[in-house]
Amino acid sequence: MSTKIVRLTSGEEIICFYSEEDGISELKKPAIIIPTGQGQLSIMPWLAYADLADKSVKIDSKFIVFVVDCQTDMLNEYNSAFGSGLFVPTSPGPAIAGGGPMGAADTSIGGKKPSLKLTT
Repeated sequence: MSTKIVRLTSGEEIICFYSEEDGISELKKPAIIIPTGQGQLSIMPWLAYADLADKSVKIDSKFIVFVVDCQTDMLNEYNSAFGSGLFVPTSPGPAIAGGGPMGAADTSIGGKKPSLKLTT
């Protein structure tokens, strides 16, 4: 299983530990991604009323529109709240003075740094 963003046919975008086998997709520790305006995103437990702490949801893969890798910032926010708590550096390599976290390169878009807001 690896952390992926999954778009469902319902339009929901879910970040989760994802795997697929024989036409069945498994979503473990799913969280829904919600745009909150002004370029911010929130992630909240998907199906918050269900007991999914150490379980997963299995759905027919025909309900999956696409599966993509996560942006590093999103992956770090998800891991902090729902996963291992480990952070992935935004860029491998040695620390560079004036760089971002752990010497990472600037990841701004159009002069604005993407921001993620976690809502639990």
